[in-house]
Amino acid sequence: MSKLSKTAENLREFFITYFSTVKIVWDMNKIVLIKVTLANALNGALVYPSLLVSKALIDSVISSITTHDVSNGLRVMIIAAGVGLVIDRIQQILSEIDGIYSDYISHVLSEKIQVTLSRKINLLAVSTAESPETRNLQQKVMDNTGRSVWSLIIPISTFPEIIFTIIATAIPIFSFQPLIIIPCIILALPNIMIGVNASKEWHALSTEFSPKWRVWSALEDFAIKGRYLYENKILGHVEVLLNRRVKMANENFNRRRVISTKYAKKRQYAEIPMAIFQTGTRLYLYYLAIIQLLTLGTAQITSTSIERFIGNIRRLIRQANDVFQNYLFITDYQKFMALPEEDQTGGLSLPDSLADGIEFRDVWFRYGHSSDWILRGVSFKVNPKDNIAIVGENGAGKTTLIKLICRFYEPQKGEILLNGVNIQKYQLKDYRHQLSALFQDFAQYPFSVEDNIHFGDIDKKKTKIAIKKAAKLTGIIDFVKSLPLGFKNPLDKEFSGGVEPSKGLWQRVALSRILYRNAEILILDEPTSNVDPESEEQIFADVLRVAQDKIVFLVSHRFSTVR
Repeated sequence: MSKLSKTAENLREFFITYFSTVKIVWDMNKIVLIKVTLANALNGALVYPSLLVSKALIDSVISSITTHDVSNGLRVMIIAAGVGLVIDRIQQILSEIDGIYSDYISHVLSEKIQVTLSRKINLLAVSTAESPETRNLQQKVMDNTGRSVWSLIIPISTFPEIIFTIIATAIPIFSFQPLIIIPCIILALPNIMIGVNASKEWHALSTEFSPKWRVWSALEDFAIKGRYLYENKILGHVEVLLNRRVKMANENFNRRRVISTKYAKKRQYAEIPMAIFQTGTRLYLYYLAIIQLLTLGTAQITSTSIERFIGNIRRLIRQANDVFQNYLFITDYQKFMALPEEDQTGGLSLPDSLADGIEFRDVWFRYGHSSDWILRGVSFKVNPKDNIAIVGENGAGKTTLIKLICRFYEPQKGEILLNGVNIQKYQLKDYRHQLSALFQDFAQYPFSVEDNIHFGDIDKKKTKIAIKKAAKLTGIIDFVKSLPLGFKNPLDKEFSGGVEPSKGLWQRVALSRILYRNAEILILDEPTSNVDPESEEQIFADVLRVAQDKIVFLVSHRFSTVR
């Protein structure tokens, strides 16, 4: 690719990133974006009047000295100082406005992106969401969100100010010698290329480390989160975990230092010709003032304008480099958001009743990363109102069977039928609403008992009667009554007023949650692994009584549970 075409491509990427960011902020809050833009544009435009005030002050002093007309010089000085004071106060107010709204935009935008990412990962098919490629891409985007969002906001905030400052400082330069603008721009070009190359190298580092940061996040959880505290105390392995984390982080930090040092040196070399040009121009202007071809005020305003013009060209380049670097973040973000989502509403409506039950016909399945079949030619039929136990050793494919019923994955061979129709043909949202499942790794929400149960069916109107009924079915009603806040009590001792239920109680709370949904199919994957035998027998008696008109799948590796 030629240098010209590379430049054109870089400019295209810059504008894509900038306008994509503006669009995101515009959609988020139009009024705030307009206020920030106007405040910064006006701040930049006030640079020219401020320069004129400086010129007037200097020239009035020199005039008073040479003409001995102190009163006239003093009058001009007072007027110029007053105007300068007003301009300065306006610029201070505009800077405060920019700071307030830029901080607001940054936080809101960061939260919006985080929520959007979280929502997206839950809209993906499980096979897509669990793939290493998706997780690495998600980690890379999330790692860069904090830094990149602020880097995205800064150009939106400062670009108008920089552009108007450049225009304001260009006016005195054009008045003196328009050709000075040309070397100012030409000498800035090396910095542009340095910034582009640095951006690409930073992105490559981010791509390389995204899988490692997933491990780093896990190590952080193990060391900090309360649920690992007891095991950490007994095993005494926290230092091992933290040392792994530090080693991983230091590797990244050292690589970052090398890249930063490399491009800092390049920027310093690139700045030398610009510094020489700027110093030479300043000396030339003051020489012209000495031989009285220019007033000292004109020399000063022109010199200051050149200095500020070059400074803002540098700022513009830095901001443009940040925007270009964020093109890679925006690209990753858009790539993640473009991942295909599950079709929730397409397909057949579910029948009112399960007249023909569920049937597996010669089902074969293996996970994408494995060459071994988990299920081989599985065939069976479950009639309506059947209670089915699935028993087997760990790794035998019990949970995989459940994942297929839940449509988390599709079999590579064979089919699964509901009422004689392949389950893939039903509307996914309606189909899953007829499932109620308690998995081995069930969620333990640190919210109230009421919320923990109501989450079982958020489409159902929350009533105390229905929630209490679900709690009674699993025998936690006495536990709830013992809590200071009853059903409103948080279930996490790390929150004010909260309590920490035992594993067995947690399992009952989760069981209450799935019974709260009046689904046609109940799936219990090791539902009482933390419950004592007596309580287990009572829970199953209650569950089977409630589910006598439903299909129940009980997954276990304990034959005693099945009996």
